[in-house]
Amino acid sequence: KMFSSIARKSITRKWFAHQIMRSMSTETAVVESAPNHTPPSKDDSMTGRYASVMFSTASRSASLHKIFEDMKALSDLYQASEALRAMTENSGLSQEETQKFIKAITSVVSLQPLTIKLIELLSTNKRLLYIDEIAGKYKKLYVELNREEKITIISADQLNSNQQAEVLSALKENPNNVGKHFILEFKVDKSIKGGLILF
Repeated sequence: KMFSSIARKSITRKWFAHQIMRSMSTETAVVESAPNHTPPSKDDSMTGRYASVMFSTASRSASLHKIFEDMKALSDLYQASEALRAMTENSGLSQEETQKFIKAITSVVSLQPLTIKLIELLSTNKRLLYIDEIAGKYKKLYVELNREEKITIISADQLNSNQQAEVLSALKENPNNVGKHFILEFKVDKSIKGGLILF
């Protein structure tokens, strides 16, 4: 009986894992807006404030992930290009020089208008030197937000507490979900013939 019980648990776990792998994308979830457009954590440093304002503004325009991609591109360019780093260290860039700086970057990568506005603001405020640090803090905020994910699970019959625990366990075992925190909502839809629907 003990062996039979263990076998049933193993089969159940595998079934839930299979259903979840079928229902979920294999890619990391793309998040474009945050609840109340508020950063998941607070950083009162100068660079932290810039990153936080950028985060909230991006959230309001439903472009958190797009700006995240921009920040990754800026960081990569900053690390790879000595010329770019030298230009950011020049605190006296004129408006014309700033536009040349932006043109040089956008000749390599495509940037969102909001990211371009950030570069212009940093240049005006003589803070361009901190662009890589601000980009890093924005990326940290996005990753932190993306670790919390709300998922609705629809099944034909009400899942009991053990089955709900199996669903959560199967989600956490997915290699793409390492470090994520899940908020689960379970619903019943009798029209479903079998399996689970996740969204």
